[in-house]
Amino acid sequence: MNETDTPPSAAAGVECRAAKDPAVRKFIIAAMLVGFGIWCLTDLRKAPEAWDMKHINEAAAYLLNNWGPWLFFPLALVVIVATIIALHRKLTADAQGLGYGDKRIAWSDITAINAKLLESKGILRIETSRGKAMTLDSWKLQNFKALAKFIEDHVPADRIKR
Repeated sequence: MNETDTPPSAAAGVECRAAKDPAVRKFIIAAMLVGFGIWCLTDLRKAPEAWDMKHINEAAAYLLNNWGPWLFFPLALVVIVATIIALHRKLTADAQGLGYGDKRIAWSDITAINAKLLESKGILRIETSRGKAMTLDSWKLQNFKALAKFIEDHVPADRIKR
């Protein structure tokens, strides 16, 4: 199925899984962090003679190469775990409202939808009566066109700003 197709269950609801492109970029960042950590491990340095401005290059090299892996490897792990969690999230829009899992916005709570960037960038900004806002991005969600159509069908036209 591609983005232009409307799923057969569009009357019941629309489900949008996370897109793969943002996840690939985050995995590349994690791979770079691992690479930096390995590079630091291969070039361990001894402590500088003195911790002053005259020996700033030796001190910076010592800190980066001896303490860099303690920074880069955990950061890579955090990026990987956060990306895997983001890949398993799915946005659901049905008769009750839209949202991720239990954190849903009821259709009656939506006060305005800013659709000015929908055509050019594929971005919808949903404002609620609780003061919270949700931004939906076509780059981060699969099946976005069906979602936008479903939202348009369930929100009064006077609340949509184009």
